[in-house]
Amino acid sequence: MDEFCELVAIQEFCSATKDYCPGIPGPQGPTGNPGKAGTKGEKGEPGLPGEPGHRGHQGPPGHPGLRGPKGEPGIPGLPGADGRDGLPGEPGLDGIPGRNGLDGVPGIDGIPGMDGRPGIPGRNGSDGIPGSVGPQGSTGSSGPRGLPGPRGPSGSAGQPGRDGIPGIQAWAVGNNTKQLLIPPSILGSDIAAMPLVVNEGENVRLWCSASGVPRPVIKWKRKDGSVIPLGSWKTSAVDGPVLNLTRINREHMGQYMCVADNGVTPHKQRTFSVEVHFPPMIRIQNQMIGASIGSKGMFDCYIEAFPPSVTYWERSDGRVLEGSEKYQVGIKELGPYKIHMMLNVSRVSISDMGRYHCVSKNELGITKGDFTLYEVDPNLVTPPPKSVGGKGVAIYGQIQPEHVDLDDLCPSPPPCPDCPPRIETGRCRSGGFALLDMVGWEIYPLGNLTSPKPTNRTQDCVLSAVGKPVFNRYSANPAGCWMREAVQGGLNGEKYWVTKTEDANHLFEYLNRTAFVQGKSTRNFTLPFPLKGNFHTIFNGSFYYVTDAKEGNPKIVRLDLFTGKTMGDLELPYASFSAEKLYSSEFSWVDLNVDENGLWAVHSLVGSNNTAIVKIHADLDGMEILYGWNVTISHVYAGDMFVICGVLYAVDSTTERDTKIRLALDLYRRTLLKVDLSFSNPFRHTTMVSYNPKTRELFTWDKGNQLIYPIKYTDIGYDIKDDKEKPNNDIYGGYPGGGYSATA
Repeated sequence: MDEFCELVAIQEFCSATKDYCPGIPGPQGPTGNPGKAGTKGEKGEPGLPGEPGHRGHQGPPGHPGLRGPKGEPGIPGLPGADGRDGLPGEPGLDGIPGRNGLDGVPGIDGIPGMDGRPGIPGRNGSDGIPGSVGPQGSTGSSGPRGLPGPRGPSGSAGQPGRDGIPGIQAWAVGNNTKQLLIPPSILGSDIAAMPLVVNEGENVRLWCSASGVPRPVIKWKRKDGSVIPLGSWKTSAVDGPVLNLTRINREHMGQYMCVADNGVTPHKQRTFSVEVHFPPMIRIQNQMIGASIGSKGMFDCYIEAFPPSVTYWERSDGRVLEGSEKYQVGIKELGPYKIHMMLNVSRVSISDMGRYHCVSKNELGITKGDFTLYEVDPNLVTPPPKSVGGKGVAIYGQIQPEHVDLDDLCPSPPPCPDCPPRIETGRCRSGGFALLDMVGWEIYPLGNLTSPKPTNRTQDCVLSAVGKPVFNRYSANPAGCWMREAVQGGLNGEKYWVTKTEDANHLFEYLNRTAFVQGKSTRNFTLPFPLKGNFHTIFNGSFYYVTDAKEGNPKIVRLDLFTGKTMGDLELPYASFSAEKLYSSEFSWVDLNVDENGLWAVHSLVGSNNTAIVKIHADLDGMEILYGWNVTISHVYAGDMFVICGVLYAVDSTTERDTKIRLALDLYRRTLLKVDLSFSNPFRHTTMVSYNPKTRELFTWDKGNQLIYPIKYTDIGYDIKDDKEKPNNDIYGGYPGGGYSATA
């Protein structure tokens, strides 16, 4: 072992010094004994891959696989644009004139005619010119006094007079005492009460608390003098401070007077108005209408509904019948909740035979009555078929519930909902424009925009009446926008267009009213940018809508309805989608309107509740903003706004059944006009109000119902020769400045 170590040391020394001390190599030593086998080393790293071998021969083809399922059909392409008319052909050559015909055989002389009728006697000659008045004669002696004439008829009952100032009288009771006698007084009698609205079948309790000396006697009466239904009884008056109306029905609708009397004048009274709401009920006396070809078919439909319903006639295929020479439509009001619908079909033909429906809709439901028009032989006496309904009268909808006894207990009324107070005044309000909202208002130019002169307007007018809504179509979409061309003489006079809130990428076109009512669109436009909001318009062959393509900055896009291509866009520099919504309704940011003066846009302002309005000019070269107004009237209390003759109007609410139009701002004269017009939302969910100057109507979308309101307007009465502007100095109602006074 020591020798082995010495040998190793010598080898290491020699190997370390061989580079410095090279010596002469000695002779080769003898071969040593083989050493013991060492331990197996670790596996080395894999070597580099070798070159690929030659490609082998191709194998035989495999068996064919099973056939896969059929793919879904592709989306049909958009219809192509209408082709242009071809050039007219050249006129043909004139034909060769024909030969002259032979003379006909002379005819036989006719039989002499009958003698004519005697002539009409001549008219009497006109009276001659009256002669001159002669001189006045002397006054004759007075004749004897005549007999008194018959007594004239009694006049109609007058309105209740105003209550006088209560007086206190002292009456002696006994010999040594006195007692004050005080006339009756009813709590709340001087306050105008809102109508009490209940649904049919509910229980109602009316309270009337009175005071006075001696204690007053309280009686309940109906204001029109009719009886009060109470269970199986009907009475003219009810005694006591409480009037219970158990299981109320439509016959209870009306005004009830609580009269307090204690023998000391004047007596006191208070009136309660009760409105009973119920879905439409239709009563038909004859469902089978027989008519011969060429005669007239007459339909009668009796409707009971409250709130007042929207009514129309339709065929069994859903086609709405409008008043025309063919279809004469009439409505007669029979009471506060009863109407009589009439339809006369003139010149009956085979295509008119079939089923008809009279339809009534209100916010509580829809009811349809069924008729059948059949052909009868005018030469035969054909008895009409029996009506559907055992007693000859067919009834559709909710029948009036029967009166019940007064023993049923009335549940306590639910608590009144909380009304959010206004921050500025702390008073409670439920929406719409109050008088104080329009006190001290001001109007400024919007940014660096200017305001027009009064002579720039095309027409000046003020809205004077809004009619009842007329039903056009129903769709399952609760919100949307429907439009027609607003320019007289346009190429799209018969077409309709619709947008839907749940489909922001398409505009649907309908060729005519029939296609619109049936919901069959004839052309769909894919919009280059998605819609934003629910207030668009059609103007002079183009579709104008608002988009959010600039990430928060509203932009108006113009789409040509003939080519389907974009004709440019316009940014609104003072509008933003980050601001508060424009109206109290949904989908309201920028409201596009058209009137007799052109295109308008109403929008909100960032950091302010002021209302901004701009006038836009559009032609083949593009769009530009001409004028702009900044009005210090809050837009958040409006349900919707529209422009007529350059006057901005606001609907107070789009969710209240009965509301008002009280704000009318003349933008050209910068003054408020006096209007107080009634407006109704029959289904209490209006998402669009728009004016069409071509048809002079208001278009609305109310819970899927597309309605039209006829309107009436008159000239404002300005002196058109006076074109001087008077900013904030116009006088209206006797109050300068903003047109309203806080004490008005």
